[in-house]
Amino acid sequence: MECLHQYFYHNQSITSCNAFNESVTDTGLSVYEIIRVEQGIPLFLDDHLERLFTSMNILNLEVSTTQKELRKRIRTLIEKNKVNTGKIKLIIHFNQDHQPREKDVLIYFTPYYFPTTNEYQNGVSAGFCRAIRTHPNAKVLNIEARKKANNVIAEAKVFEVLLMDQEGFISEGSRSNVFFIHGDTLYTPNSANVLQGITRKNILRLCQINNIPLIEQDIRSSDLNHFDAAFLSGTSLKVLPLKNIEDFTFDPRHKTLQDLMRLYNQLTDNYIESNRKKPNP
Repeated sequence: MECLHQYFYHNQSITSCNAFNESVTDTGLSVYEIIRVEQGIPLFLDDHLERLFTSMNILNLEVSTTQKELRKRIRTLIEKNKVNTGKIKLIIHFNQDHQPREKDVLIYFTPYYFPTTNEYQNGVSAGFCRAIRTHPNAKVLNIEARKKANNVIAEAKVFEVLLMDQEGFISEGSRSNVFFIHGDTLYTPNSANVLQGITRKNILRLCQINNIPLIEQDIRSSDLNHFDAAFLSGTSLKVLPLKNIEDFTFDPRHKTLQDLMRLYNQLTDNYIESNRKKPNP
């Protein structure tokens, strides 16, 4: 089932997952967020809600529900379902005629896959998929694009596919951002051309705090042999090493990459600890 555990939110009401109807988002337009839950804490919740409202601003959409109300519903959902570890999907759905006010607000636990210890140690494989996002900075539900990416992933037997335009420039993964490393310097596609992931945002912060050189630039798929290491970032993935992208191979145990993995895990642990005793607003 798409809706896990006992309860979900539909607009202001919390109700049984037996009443969940996924088809309400089949038509119209939906913006969404995926929020990871660890030790009962929704990670980087304020960042997710800020991006959600940014997506709606880009698309000239409005929502009557406030960030404070969404924050409270998310925390209540975690408590009611007694979930320690999981993944929450927050969808704000608008009518097909793109009326500026929302029709449905759905918040529910959804199935998830978190990488294994082996995948973090040895890296995963990726391929390429020729596709671009219409609104790269807005997180919009696109069922057809998701199906296309999943088909390519299944056919190529890879963990992820990187989206690439007709000129061969890489933007991001189908459900992740991507970074490359040469020496001790990180490289990533320009922010204007990608969905600005929350994990990506935190990696940029960590680089600034820890004086790790980082360059945003256009990256062509044919130039990947210039890089020593590569990794994916995402809510479910955290910092996940790549061992290869098609025929290009990388070092999943590169020192800078390992340092970033450690720093990101520390950031997550600190966030959990600082939010553990905060009351539900």
